[in-house]
Amino acid sequence: MEIGAAVREVRAARVLGWRAWTVTESRDGLRLGSVIYVGLWLPGRAAIAACRRDENPFADAVALHHVPGADCGCGFHAARDPVDALSYLRGRDEPGTVCRVLGEVVLSGQVVETEAGWRATAAYPARLYVDDPAIAEALATYGVPVLSARASRPPFGHARQRGGLPRSAG
Repeated sequence: MEIGAAVREVRAARVLGWRAWTVTESRDGLRLGSVIYVGLWLPGRAAIAACRRDENPFADAVALHHVPGADCGCGFHAARDPVDALSYLRGRDEPGTVCRVLGEVVLSGQVVETEAGWRATAAYPARLYVDDPAIAEALATYGVPVLSARASRPPFGHARQRGGLPRSAG
């Protein structure tokens, strides 16, 4: 997700933003995954980011840094406005991808504010918007509200800062 250059480090403990996920078949059932990288988000546990800049042969080298780095694009990305995340609902999907969903995500740990959102060390879904009732039921394992886009519309507008990580996520 392109959310622009770093602006400042955020002092808030948690930030709420918007992002898209893949819904992927796993041996444990349907799970959320990154739209760009291979890897699943596990229910009940915050996902922890790692810098993957060395995987991009075209990226300039940067010094060793904490995730997210101010001079690097690493970390979990979230947009301020859901419209900025909508383009990630389409794209090339890996085998096992069932669909993509839009949702709100709680970012925590070290958080860097960007021109259009944030990047953070840790993330966990806060609310998911899913068209298919069977997929919505399967994603209830994350313990967050899963709303049908047919029944209710997401509250489009600016993100708010608030808590929301599951107890087991530090």
